[in-house]
Amino acid sequence: MKKTREIVDYVVVLAFLLAPCKVLSAQKQDCGEVIAMVKMARSISTAELAANKLKAGDSYHAQVVYAARLFEFYPQDREAAVLLLNLIPKDEEQNRLLMSLGDHLCGTESFREMKVLDQVGQRIPRDLTKAVLLAPEKIPEYVAYSVTSVQDLHSDYALQMQKVCRARHSEFVEAVAKLPPEKKDRFVKYIFDLDGCNALALPEGE
Repeated sequence: MKKTREIVDYVVVLAFLLAPCKVLSAQKQDCGEVIAMVKMARSISTAELAANKLKAGDSYHAQVVYAARLFEFYPQDREAAVLLLNLIPKDEEQNRLLMSLGDHLCGTESFREMKVLDQVGQRIPRDLTKAVLLAPEKIPEYVAYSVTSVQDLHSDYALQMQKVCRARHSEFVEAVAKLPPEKKDRFVKYIFDLDGCNALALPEGE
């Protein structure tokens, strides 16, 4: 019975994976959507996750929470990994939205609900690292985003990158080489030591 339910849950998830995923820029969300996002973050099954996704809207915030939680349910699933990696912020607005995931997003949102979404955001560097090891063709986007991510003093993005550098060193070095000169210079001076695969930009308190 348990096995049958797992199969049904996975079929539901695949239906969402195969549906078009459009990344949207900033949108004002109503509290119903925010609460649905919180329920996605708290989901204990993929069926529950999928059901709450229908109520959460299609904002960038909602897409990130859904993709992150889906990958956490299926950490060895390449399609789930790519879904999350496709949501790596592509501009300052998307990065602002990602960084604001734990902020007060609507009038009735409680501190506890804010904390639940903030915890999803805090796990993003770890989740992206696990995901990119399953889909190494996304390493260039993963590396490029580090320059922006480490602007958050609490981000452990550079520490997480150590795993990718050590596991996929040649692809990692190649991705750094392709960065624009200014970003590449900043990366090797302040963010990451390529030779030793060691983080230079450490989260505050480390």
